Amino acid sequence: MKMVIFTLGSRGDVQPYVALAKAAILKGHRAVICTGKSFQALIEENGVEFEQATSDLMAMLETEEGKMIVTHPLRHPIKTKHYLNSVVNPAFRQTLDDFYRCAKGASVIIYHPKALGTPDIAKALGIPCVSIPPIPITYPIEEFPNLAIHSHKNFGKILNKLTYTLMGKAESASIKEVNDFREKTLGLPKRKSGVYAFEIDGKEIPIIYPVSKALFPEVKSWENKVSLPGFFYLKNEGEALEARITAFIQAGPAPIVLTFSSMPVKSPARFQAIVTEALRETGDRAIIVIGNSGLSFESKEDQLILQAVPHHLLFPLAKGIIHHGGVGTMAAALKSDRPQLIIPFAVDQPFWAHRLARLGYALEPLTEKQLTKERLVQRLNEFNDPKVKQQAQAIRQIIAKEQGVDDAITLIEKMVRESQLVNQKG
Repeated sequence: MKMVIFTLGSRGDVQPYVALAKAAILKGHRAVICTGKSFQALIEENGVEFEQATSDLMAMLETEEGKMIVTHPLRHPIKTKHYLNSVVNPAFRQTLDDFYRCAKGASVIIYHPKALGTPDIAKALGIPCVSIPPIPITYPIEEFPNLAIHSHKNFGKILNKLTYTLMGKAESASIKEVNDFREKTLGLPKRKSGVYAFEIDGKEIPIIYPVSKALFPEVKSWENKVSLPGFFYLKNEGEALEARITAFIQAGPAPIVLTFSSMPVKSPARFQAIVTEALRETGDRAIIVIGNSGLSFESKEDQLILQAVPHHLLFPLAKGIIHHGGVGTMAAALKSDRPQLIIPFAVDQPFWAHRLARLGYALEPLTEKQLTKERLVQRLNEFNDPKVKQQAQAIRQIIAKEQGVDDAITLIEKMVRESQLVNQKG
């Protein structure tokens, strides 16, 4: 089986597919990931084939214009519109051709919903496709609304389900490029936005959510419709922390780990002052992972500052973890069995922050705006609570029994076999 994977976005939009591809290769399959060049090293160092997609969000975020449209698009509407028309949209249009070239000869296409146009390609080439959104945002369910509408409010069964019609409009802003691709590359007529949100020619597109069922005990609407095999953890045998990190950890009590990955803090100076004062009051040591947050802490005896570090290696050594709530970081924190505090910024982060807090697997969340020294001191002290520690250990034991990538590959293999049988009969 040749598995081709299309994804666009940040590391959290890429790493789960690297884990899936790596596991597929170990099972004797061929796997190729087509995404932005920023992730070529991550993909290839894990033994997976890389094909470049022209769209590269991380490269765009390195530019002032790119940061502007991600952080404050409404403040600069004219500049944002110009950047979208001159850079983002042309890059996406070229990416559709990149995806098409990569898909030829594939047995199955795995795709992130951000990889618009994938169902069009699957239909044109007669290849089955499987949607694997990193977060539970696509399939209409009754238990909670589309997390893009609200992170934790329940509108009731009917309205909850209706909020997922938003997914049909997700490609509206890019339908011009999709239709240009359909006409010029695929030789197909134009179509309306949302036609392939859930099905192709009346047949439902299979959906796999790479998350744990344990976080959704109340959801019944997914049964026989959506598969939740567990988180897709990337296995990196032989990887180790830098000596200076290990030395810092061994030099005293377990540190608090703070990381916001690629999320920019709106008021870095204020945030740094609050964190510094809170740590001083509680006496906690800390490892602060800067990433693209805009923070500029300096290392000192009780504080180690890093640009980046593998979460799966660092988190289990922490006293507690403070993070933004991205699904990949959240999954790593759950697996570490350390208490966690989520300070969410946008997208799915408020959803995970409130859901984990409600289930008892994270502390009550704080937004950057809500953050004060007093509130942060309270949360840091809660990391010492035996009940908080027990809850973190309990969810870790559940997750440890799941085989997310292996079970997902088994599902995909079955889908491919069934598709091949249908084609043979046809």
